[in-house]
Amino acid sequence: MAEAQTLASLDHLAQRALRGDGRAEAALFEELRVRFLSLAKRRVQPDHVEDVVHDALGIVLRKYREPDRESGILVWSLTVLRNVIGNHYQSRRRDTDRTTQVDDWRTVPEAAVAADPTAGLAADQAADRLEEAVAELSASSVRCGAIFRRILDVLAAGGEPREAGRRAFDRVREDFPDMSRNTFYVALHRCRGQLRTVLDRMEADHG
Repeated sequence: MAEAQTLASLDHLAQRALRGDGRAEAALFEELRVRFLSLAKRRVQPDHVEDVVHDALGIVLRKYREPDRESGILVWSLTVLRNVIGNHYQSRRRDTDRTTQVDDWRTVPEAAVAADPTAGLAADQAADRLEEAVAELSASSVRCGAIFRRILDVLAAGGEPREAGRRAFDRVREDFPDMSRNTFYVALHRCRGQLRTVLDRMEADHG
């Protein structure tokens, strides 16, 4: 009975979120994050738990509004998490194979260049373009601009890219003291899409 009530509660939050209720969406993703953490801690190494949960929540955020989802939000979301965990282990195996068998593993693949408008540019040119894009984004979204400025600060200080988001959260709290970790990750995923749009347009403008 308790499990059925929980599922109904999460589905209700999802329905409210789909109608544009921001608080319901934040509450939904906080509940999912708690469940994801509990499951991921049993499936992956401790230092990869946050990465796996972060990636899974991002996919759920991008796709939970799609109309062809047949199951309830929790069942569907846990399937997403299991797929992310499976991809995580496949990626680790590929990384191991690549570092032991391929001499030129540092070469940027064509797929990465296509996915990242700054890939293939000289380091200083890519950095300038990213700074320009963040400045432009800041004009339309103060919060997105603040998040990416903090991430750039972390990276400039020598932070690892996959650690930047987590470390930047503490810095963002200086600008937005009331922001929860879950709200930060939801905002980060949305801001990434906006930054991608700016970078794509800049790439087109530069030919």
